[in-house]
Amino acid sequence: MGGIGFFVLLLGMLVGVHEAGHLLASLVCRVRVCEVGLGLPPRLARLGTWRGTAITLNLLPIGGFILPAGEFDRAQADGFAAAVPPRRAAILVAGPAANFLLAYVLFTLAFVLGAPDRVRLVAVAPGSPAADAGLRPGDVVLSANGIAVSSTDALHAIIDTRLDRTLDMVVERGEQELLLQLTPRLGWDPGGRAAGFESTGELVRYPLGAAALRATHPVGDLLRVLLGIQRRGTSGDPGMRLVGVVGIKRVSDRALANALDWGEPFPVLFVTASLSLALGITNLLPLPGLDGGRLMLLAPELLCRRRISDRIERRLNAAGVFCLLGFMAILAIRDLAGSLH
Repeated sequence: MGGIGFFVLLLGMLVGVHEAGHLLASLVCRVRVCEVGLGLPPRLARLGTWRGTAITLNLLPIGGFILPAGEFDRAQADGFAAAVPPRRAAILVAGPAANFLLAYVLFTLAFVLGAPDRVRLVAVAPGSPAADAGLRPGDVVLSANGIAVSSTDALHAIIDTRLDRTLDMVVERGEQELLLQLTPRLGWDPGGRAAGFESTGELVRYPLGAAALRATHPVGDLLRVLLGIQRRGTSGDPGMRLVGVVGIKRVSDRALANALDWGEPFPVLFVTASLSLALGITNLLPLPGLDGGRLMLLAPELLCRRRISDRIERRLNAAGVFCLLGFMAILAIRDLAGSLH
């Protein structure tokens, strides 16, 4: 039950921040908003009203929306369709932008509170390439092959590219920084370890300024990974594929379990930030029903002053929402089927 509660809270926060971005931009652009919905209809309850805007809770906890006045009706002077193109574009972009900002803030907070951002050796096998290189338990690996190292996965990925070739490793030992040369050899150990050491990630707590700078790295890394996933779509690669609500629930459960096991908030902060980035990027895809699709329909007006009719835009948007819900259902079924194997 704790996992379900955390998942609902997580999804609600991500969607709430996204819709808050749309709402704030609408207020700045002087476009009246009739309703802000958490989840998708049918409606469960009206939570309240703020500045004439109804705030509602809906049955399906897989998204959210704002309902601006005159969304497809230019006759309403204070509505969305009547606003000039730059204002409509700003409103559409504001939701994903809010998710990007949330991700950056959460990554920064994670590095302030403590992130596994340093690799320490915990064991070195006798007679191994690591022992021959002079590595010792307790060494902190700063870089390998000229690349800064902050995780065990990154370190082993570098080592795997240098089999039977020497690479430079900079390690911190006490107050000293040492340059050692390691030659990984895949055949030295029947267990398949090429270097012969065991390592673990250590928490590092950064001051706020350094944390804000360090947070730009995972943002950039995840943007590249997420854009790659979007391009590859639902390919058969289990390590690089889209997931639906069920898959996200599984990820959130693992993050919560890790946070409780570590006694540190980093897993929850990292996963929440990652999902916020994913939500922002997904909503910018040029597909009808998403913010990116609405921007695509706005492009002819911005560039050529030729506007698509309200009727066509309404139908394209409705068809896009219908297809999106169907696609989400397919992802959920696939994730459920995968969990049964």
